[in-house]
Amino acid sequence: MKVSILLVDDHADNLQVMEHILKSPELNLIKAGSGEEALKALLDEPDEVALIFMDVRMPGMDGFEAAALIRQREKCAKIPIIFLTAYANNETGMFKGYSLGAVDFLVKPTAPEILRSKASVFVDLHKKNKILRIQEELLRQSHDELEIRVEERTFELHRVNNELMTEIAERKRAEEALTASLKEKEVLLREIHHRVKNNLQIVSSILSLQGNYITDRKSLEMFQDCQSRIKSIALIHELLYQNEDLAHTDFQEYLNSLVTNLLRTYRVNSRIRFEIHAESVHLTLDTAIHCGLIVTELVTNSLKYGFKNREEGTIQISITSKYEEYSLTVEDDGVGFPEEIDYRQTDSLGLQLVNTLTHQIDGSLILDRSKGTKFTLVFRERSRVRK
Repeated sequence: MKVSILLVDDHADNLQVMEHILKSPELNLIKAGSGEEALKALLDEPDEVALIFMDVRMPGMDGFEAAALIRQREKCAKIPIIFLTAYANNETGMFKGYSLGAVDFLVKPTAPEILRSKASVFVDLHKKNKILRIQEELLRQSHDELEIRVEERTFELHRVNNELMTEIAERKRAEEALTASLKEKEVLLREIHHRVKNNLQIVSSILSLQGNYITDRKSLEMFQDCQSRIKSIALIHELLYQNEDLAHTDFQEYLNSLVTNLLRTYRVNSRIRFEIHAESVHLTLDTAIHCGLIVTELVTNSLKYGFKNREEGTIQISITSKYEEYSLTVEDDGVGFPEEIDYRQTDSLGLQLVNTLTHQIDGSLILDRSKGTKFTLVFRERSRVRK
């Protein structure tokens, strides 16, 4: 079974290097020098493309635009995309890429073993998914055939009783095979969550190690903020990997873990107390990641700026639901949010990220300055909003 990988880069030298690294008898490497060429290549054999390595900065149609168009095509929508970029610290670009469905970002030049490892994971996954699809089609055909045969022979029960019993046994075997197929899918999905969590933990550990060599306080704070954001995403994948339900996560449990990690990251004074009031709320992966990042940014702002010249205080986090609408609140009893700053138009990367994430889940963000600082996010599950 030969599998294709699409390589997209406007520099022929880069394409040649990637082709040399990934060259294998099992792989069909398709090269494209632009976003337009990549779209044309996907028209020929989208079902056989297991992975796309996409350069971000290209003349004309850049990588993000090409990815957006690829996601609009039904046959290409689920093809994993790994972006290649020479700008390692472009957090805005990274979040834009992930919002377009990217599975990873690699910084150029990329080590050959990393490139091969990434390709190997998704090629194996593509092969297994293709086998599963074939098995499902065979099972569906078998199931349909059994239904027709049972209906036809209902009128001849007095003559074909023995044959009917045999068919029932065959149907049971088909259902068992289908159950086994579904279990294999679940194992694959858990493995994906596990690998994503492990990769994010590796990134977090690298940031932590690098932070030990930084003496500039502002730079260290930037590293800590990045580490907190990565940990908040990794926590979701860890909880989903451990849960029986792979589609939803217990947000109360997630908040407890999130706050614990923030305390470790910023080594908070024990006099700053945290209170969590959460109803039994279960959110999908996409919504939970957005909400987790928003909580991370707002709590980080409270820890940094909310208690200046104060030795103690309280940060409260709560989430409630009513008529399929959720209300997530982060508040502190600190010095208050400055009146002269518009939280919707600010140079703060954290608040820009909060506003962007709020918009992405079609939510609304409200600031109350009357007692300390209180942010309230009101939203619905995105899948329900679109119905």
